[in-house]
Amino acid sequence: MTTHRASKKTITATRTAVTLATATVGSIALVPGLAHADPNASLNEVQNKVKDLHEQAEAAAEAYDKASGDLSTLQHKVDQIQSRITAEQAQLGNAQSALGALAAAQYRSGGVDSSLQLMLASAPDSFLQQATAMSEMTSRSADSMKSAQEIKRQLDQDKAEASADLSQLQKTRDVMAQNMADVNAKEKQAQALLNSLTKEQRQQYDTQQRQQTKQQEKPPPTVVNVPAPNARAATAVAFAKSQIGKPYVYGAAGPRSFDCSGLTMAAWAAAGVSMSHSSSAQAYEFPAVSEKDAQPGDLFIYYGSMHHVGIYVGGGMVIHAPYSGTVVQYAPMNSMPVVRVVRP
Repeated sequence: MTTHRASKKTITATRTAVTLATATVGSIALVPGLAHADPNASLNEVQNKVKDLHEQAEAAAEAYDKASGDLSTLQHKVDQIQSRITAEQAQLGNAQSALGALAAAQYRSGGVDSSLQLMLASAPDSFLQQATAMSEMTSRSADSMKSAQEIKRQLDQDKAEASADLSQLQKTRDVMAQNMADVNAKEKQAQALLNSLTKEQRQQYDTQQRQQTKQQEKPPPTVVNVPAPNARAATAVAFAKSQIGKPYVYGAAGPRSFDCSGLTMAAWAAAGVSMSHSSSAQAYEFPAVSEKDAQPGDLFIYYGSMHHVGIYVGGGMVIHAPYSGTVVQYAPMNSMPVVRVVRP
């Protein structure tokens, strides 16, 4: 049975997407011009600069994922409001037609003062019956007027809400466009740095990257026999382990590639638990636990901006998808600054 803890992206009560994403954009402002390697810089310095640029691009990509999820939630909300507006407009038209008919009937029946009508009536008993009917008609008219006014009030309120949400939708789209521009610019700077290396330096860099990736794909001995606390967590952990070696791709959630939050989302989806495609959203969709009490399946949220996440697999290790150019791999749980641990 599927457990729904939060709206799945995929592209999610809106938590001020523009504020969160803009804050992330501000923290990774673009460096003017393209990056180029200093001829005197060591290969290690170039590697660190490239890694930093990739991490900044990953932060922008996670901000994009967050805004994308909020965009989906906002769009769903706007669609619901617009459906209500359509129904309310039809109800208001019907109410106005009913009021018009009542007004016409009252005009036809109420042209003479009621006391004079009684005096002139050839059958006073018949007039009194008509007077009672008129009173009931007046009451219905008042009720219809009140109903029409309430429909109009709700219609105006929904139109104002829809207008505000449509404005928020556009702002969120603008933020997403800026996030993606940041991703592309950072990656372009990283590639320019690599292109600046000499042939010998680039060969050495590529060799080191391959060796590092091969090492990080191996399960540490401490991980192999760590039991998960329950069947769902075991399923999520097993899924994450089965993705080792698959490439990092921005916005991907499988089956052939992943970004960091796409990996954790897919792992827990395999266990029947849904979550947002955003590390900062996942950080608050589940109960927090202390780092020392972490169990396999828990999510480790990293960095102050919460732009990275990995799934704990026991033995002090997480599985995560780091950034462009890397693959899904193992890493020590404290290899990055931990800011929150949550348990789906």
